Amino acid sequence: MPESSNYYWKDKLFLVVEDDPASSMLLEIILTKTGAKLLFAESGEKAVEIVNRTRGIDLILLDIKMSGLDGLQAAALIKRISPNIPIIAQTACVVYGDKERCLQAGCSAYIPKPIIAELLLDAIQSQFNRPIPKEIFNDPFCSN
Repeated sequence: MPESSNYYWKDKLFLVVEDDPASSMLLEIILTKTGAKLLFAESGEKAVEIVNRTRGIDLILLDIKMSGLDGLQAAALIKRISPNIPIIAQTACVVYGDKERCLQAGCSAYIPKPIIAELLLDAIQSQFNRPIPKEIFNDPFCSN
């Protein structure tokens, strides 16, 4: 595990969207050490519902391959509701073009599974140091 002092997010709220209990538990173990508050959703539908009713979500970790509303569909809907929330896509089924499809759906970053703690934590940290894209201010679906 990387130095926890480099990844301290006590003031942050993360939504973890994962339909696999073992993957969800692994993410919880990694992220609990950062001090971040965590919400969990086991489906894309539940993730959209949580984003709709919860203010202050700072980041979403989103599994792409889920039954029902998959991660790409969920990301697109979430970006219409809350365009400023960074979404980090994650998937075990790495297929050529997945990264591009994730970015087109509104994800800010993409990491493959199995999750490597340092790569995950670096990807999260990079989202807190990025500027808000100009196109967000011109999106007619945004409520900014």
